Amino acid sequence: MAARCFIVAMTDVAAFDQVALLLLIVFCLGSCLVRAFWELEQLRPPDRCIAPPPHKEA
Repeated sequence: MAARCFIVAMTDVAAFDQVALLLLIVFCLGSCLVRAFWELEQLRPPDRCIAPPPHKEA
């Protein structure tokens, strides 16, 4: 029922408004995904590169 109401509402809106609304939704979802991945990356412990001990020349 709600999907049908949404489709009917979208057919009444001009094509330009539909494109603007779609771009707004895509932008919001994209920014949310970027923020979520950024937060996950901040929570990960940093990779520690352990260098081999220096060779002593005798």
